[in-house]
Amino acid sequence: MIPSFIIHLGDINPAIQKSNRLPKGVSYRISYAQVDSWYDDKNNWSCIQWYNAKHVYLYSIEIATTERRLISVEMNHPDIHWQYAMLGGYSLPHLHDRIPVLQKGYKQMLRGAPGNIQVEVGKGHHWIVGFNVAASWLSRYPEDLFIGEQYISWELRRDVLYQSTPIPIIDLDRAELYYLLGLSPSRHILQDSQIYLPISKLVEQMQTLEDAILSPIQNKVQAVKHYIQQCIATSEQVPPISTLANQFSIDKDYLGRIYRSAENESLAYYIYRLKQERAVELLLNKVGISCIAEQLGYSDSAAFRKAFKKYHGVSPSAYPHTKL
Repeated sequence: MIPSFIIHLGDINPAIQKSNRLPKGVSYRISYAQVDSWYDDKNNWSCIQWYNAKHVYLYSIEIATTERRLISVEMNHPDIHWQYAMLGGYSLPHLHDRIPVLQKGYKQMLRGAPGNIQVEVGKGHHWIVGFNVAASWLSRYPEDLFIGEQYISWELRRDVLYQSTPIPIIDLDRAELYYLLGLSPSRHILQDSQIYLPISKLVEQMQTLEDAILSPIQNKVQAVKHYIQQCIATSEQVPPISTLANQFSIDKDYLGRIYRSAENESLAYYIYRLKQERAVELLLNKVGISCIAEQLGYSDSAAFRKAFKKYHGVSPSAYPHTKL
């Protein structure tokens, strides 16, 4: 099947050496998998082992790093992935904070719209085992094991990952994972059917009432915040709050209440605050006032000047370190 969660590990540092051999510090060697590795020294390396069966794409990703790093991820299809953080974990970076995706000892289902995103790993050793399954294969099983579009009532948005609530990896998971990773080819040939039984058990063990519905990462408030931040950072218009609520399939008034409860400020003020913080960045980069007003969605320069002065106490042209 076509892999839909492609990790561009070589983008961490294009100068590092690529090899089809595993680093010495790898946690587990999968005898039947293909390998790509990148390393610059014994303490900084990354690798992926993968096996592409007809109905399942299995991968084991490991990274050892002495510093925080960003990694490019390409999603080709809105497939569902089952992921297990055996060591370390990863997050989504954004303007003001990190949104954790998966941490050591936890498992989840993950989904995203086709496109490119960046994920972040911290200093240390990270090992994620995951797989995605062809929908046609899942549909042969009882309905309670099938996860289709009916479970995702909102539009999948680019740059936003959707995840089930992470839950602890249990002993049964580890048993099936190590059995899956440790399969030995018979007469140098691995039959795809050998991997389907452990995959089926892992899917079934993940499927609980709480996890059947994927919710935007980390929760809907964080997803809305992340989307607003992306709009402002890329000079896209931030939709009205009513439109945001519709996009994330949540009642407008309820969104306002849970946002204020979680963040101790209104969503409207959050958008206003982010726009004013972005305005300062643009001013310090010598961007013209009329251009800033347009990028931030103000009707004209006068409306932008009024909003800026209300927040900062001075007009844009009088702001420190600007010469506009």
